[in-house]
Amino acid sequence: MQRGFRYLAGVLVLITTATLFFSGCGGARRYEELPMDASWARIRNYYDREKYLNAIDRLEVFLINYSGSALADSAQFLLAECHFNIKEYIISSSEYEKLTQQYPQSNLAAEAEYKRGVSYFRLAPKYALDQTYTNKAIETLQLFIEDYPDSPLVSSAEQLIARARNKLARKQYASGRLYHRMGEYASARIYYDLVLENYYDTKYAPDAQFYKAVTFEKSKDWQNAIREYQLFLQKYPGNDMETRALEGLNRARNRKMEEEELARESG
Repeated sequence: MQRGFRYLAGVLVLITTATLFFSGCGGARRYEELPMDASWARIRNYYDREKYLNAIDRLEVFLINYSGSALADSAQFLLAECHFNIKEYIISSSEYEKLTQQYPQSNLAAEAEYKRGVSYFRLAPKYALDQTYTNKAIETLQLFIEDYPDSPLVSSAEQLIARARNKLARKQYASGRLYHRMGEYASARIYYDLVLENYYDTKYAPDAQFYKAVTFEKSKDWQNAIREYQLFLQKYPGNDMETRALEGLNRARNRKMEEEELARESG
């Protein structure tokens, strides 16, 4: 008797589960079978209410069902925007790239290329860590500027590039200062030179030039110290360290004169 009840209860559970499952599937099918305009309206509603995960689910279905429609590029862009807004920048960069590759003639392609660069910029860690994404951001944003020179987003892209380059310069400059404090002046100059050669337009270039001169002075290489202090004063007039550079220049000149005088006397 009890075995019969258990069997009946099991059958009822299976029926209930199956009913719920097929009911859910039917609901999904009803959504997928909505006309394109109705589907798009529902997606926009989710997006506007910042329900990005709901919008993502439906956008993925929309792009399968209406991949050749006039709204396909807009759907692809909105999908990328959803991931961007929830800070999934690796995914958003990929989705923006899909738009530029699949719909290069879209009026959203320029913004997608720009936002791909922004995604990389947001992924970049602090200056002391690996800067792969910083370099990718610069590369992507420069490509955007070349491809869309008339875009109103060019100014913003240039600002981001400048910030990214400052971060890269800071990384090299910090390494130079570390070696400098350790008294490894030749090694310090390697990094100061990297700043001066590759990031001459950043805020770290004047400091790199000044401390490069200091390393020569510390090494008692008066001729090179004089040259580098003079170069600093020529390149960065009015800089906050101008007075210190003048003092360093005078010290190096005096030391050089003293050594030359001693050499003449001993000769």
